[in-house]
Formats: sequence, C-alpha cells, structure tokens
Amino acid sequence: MAELRLTMTAEARNVLTDLLRLIAPAAARVSVNRAKIPDIDAEVASFWTETLSAQSAEEARLLATAFANAKGEPAVILLKNDGQAFAFLRALSAVRIALRELVFADIPDAALEGSELLDDDSLPTEKRHALACYSCFGLLQQSLIQQLDPEAFD
Repeated sequence: MAELRLTMTAEARNVLTDLLRLIAPAAARVSVNRAKIPDIDAEVASFWTETLSAQSAEEARLLATAFANAKGEPAVILLKNDGQAFAFLRALSAVRIALRELVFADIPDAALEGSELLDDDSLPTEKRHALACYSCFGLLQQSLIQQLDPEAFD
C-alpha cells in the first residue's frame, strides 16, 4: 500500500482539485495524442482511442477525488494496492505532460523543472497555480516511485 502525505493547506488542495477538474479532459486528449495510435485500421484505432481516453479520464478522476477526500494534517492519500498506485502515477504524469504542452510550451525544460519560476511574480496567477501543481505533482511522482520501487533513484 502506498501512502502520500500532503503537507499543504486545505486551500492549496482545493486549488489543485479545481485545476485537476479543468485540465482532466485536456490530459486525456494529450495521452491519446502522445500514444500515436496507428490508423491503419479505423475500427481498431477508434477502439484504442476510446479506451485510452476513458482510462485517462478515469485516472484523472481518481486523482481529483484523492485530493478532494484527503483528510488530516498533513493530509494523507492512501492507495490500496499497486494497481491503484500505478493509475495514480499515470494520472500525475498525464496532468504534468498536459500542463507542459498546453501551459508551459514557451518555457525550457531546465527552467520548468527548477524552482526559480515559482518565485516569478510576473507570471499571471493562473500560471503560477499551474506551475505549483506541476511542481507538486513532480514531487508526488518521486515519492510514489520510491515507494513502488525503492531502488529507482539509486
């Protein structure tokens, strides 16, 4: 069982939950687009697209629900089994990739992965919220990967 401790305020969790609800459809589209589903057979391609889109949307809902239902100080998200943990990890990745492609396309990777942008007051509030989400989800990904595979970062 994986456990994620969210050392953030309830207000910050609410901002993340709201952002997740907004970005979830885009994250599902980005997941489908990045899959590069071959279109040789239209019926198979349609099935793959619908299945991947539904799975991505469900995983994004899992993520939003987990944040909305996190309780305690610090709030804790419990993932019951490896399947749920991997779904959570995929959802975190999908949201980060969607934010990367849709919101931060103009920012180099090195700057985006660094923390210096978080202190940039010239960024619009919405972009700062999205950046906080991107950074937070990166930390959650690391924590989750370390729990699933303790030797991953050796």
